[in-house]
Amino acid sequence: MSAVGRSSLFVNARVHLPGAKSRATVLSHNVEYIATRQGADRAPTPDDERRAELSERMGIAGYVAMRPGSTALFDQDGAVSLAEARRRLAAADGALSTWVISVRREEAGDLRLGDKVEWQRFLRRELQPALAEAMGVPESSVRWVAAEHENAAASKHVHVIAYTCDGSFDRLMSPVRLAAARRALTDSALEPAVRAAMAERDLARKQAVDAVRRIDPSEISVELPPDGRVSYEHLRRWHPSVASGVEAELRRLGECNSKVSESLARYEAAVARCADLKGLEGDARARYVDGATREMESRRANALLRSIAPDRTKGPRPRPAPSLPPSDGPARRRTAARRLASEARACLGDGGVSRTARSLERGRVPEMELSRCPGFKALGRAITPEMARGMLSAALRAAEEDGGASTGDEAERAARVVGNALLAGLSAAGSGNPGAVTAVVSRELVKGMIM
Repeated sequence: MSAVGRSSLFVNARVHLPGAKSRATVLSHNVEYIATRQGADRAPTPDDERRAELSERMGIAGYVAMRPGSTALFDQDGAVSLAEARRRLAAADGALSTWVISVRREEAGDLRLGDKVEWQRFLRRELQPALAEAMGVPESSVRWVAAEHENAAASKHVHVIAYTCDGSFDRLMSPVRLAAARRALTDSALEPAVRAAMAERDLARKQAVDAVRRIDPSEISVELPPDGRVSYEHLRRWHPSVASGVEAELRRLGECNSKVSESLARYEAAVARCADLKGLEGDARARYVDGATREMESRRANALLRSIAPDRTKGPRPRPAPSLPPSDGPARRRTAARRLASEARACLGDGGVSRTARSLERGRVPEMELSRCPGFKALGRAITPEMARGMLSAALRAAEEDGGASTGDEAERAARVVGNALLAGLSAAGSGNPGAVTAVVSRELVKGMIM
């Protein structure tokens, strides 16, 4: 690849204000000049032929007056005849702007601007937003017509005449906006070169790391800690003196090993090339180069460490067995309460819930009411925390929502008695003796009533 760079694309622009003599010259001379001058490429392109065929098939009125191949002019939609271009420009209000965009002939291939097809695709993809930025108008207002010329021995270039369909462009272009438009066009034109430079940088980085990895371990003189991870970042954090020794050893190896030094120099040149193509300057360039340098040093240091301590790393640690969820606890009880409160409501109904709550407040357990709930019926077989907390939550919430004369404190105390009794039954259920469960629950209820 040739040395394409930020100066490879040249963009010159002029503005012709309404009433100015130069604007009349554009209409009378410039448009004909760019369309008919010797070297204007009239060759039909596949893109224009497809667009013309599609337009004719769809019956688009007012399309090109001439078929592709008979005119050098083209716009966003296809080929444009000289007469059509003149008509459009004569009808345009506001100012006109003329542009010349060129590249060095030897660099045109690398920038993919080597022929009319590539120029058309570049302009149709990138020119509209750049013109809108420079002219300070919406993209939807921008119109343009262009022609590619091959008459210059040292360059390839296109001529562009731009205007707005609504006359909103009627002033000179701001230098800041014009610079932004030039930068956008340059960035787009250099995109293939940037991708190639980044691929070259990645290859150079791999070669630089491989050059260190191929060094005989007997040639490396680094004292490592007796145990711990063999990692450059780990050493920098916990053993900075050892990390400094690794860095010094890399410098020494670069001085005495030509492959190591040459590969590193190629990488540094590739990084600088990427920075140039990206247009980075000042602090931005320094940060980019410094980051790439640190990354390379880390990779090379780890390659060096792997060479002298390949077996230091330990095998994967066994994953601890997942802990079982607790059989009881506040979170588990809250979850169960939300689930089983709806069961109590569904089984007892609003009236049954109110009666049960009032019975709990008086210290009695309404077994006939509660036996209608599956959770309570299962008490004699095997009680679970969900059942206990569900019944407790349902009773407490019913008491709080009930409009009776009982106070919230009394309802809460009665519900707590029942909850404690049910939870005590849970502990007894582990014995497998249903009678023991019943006895424990009854005892806890009696104790709660007395207290």
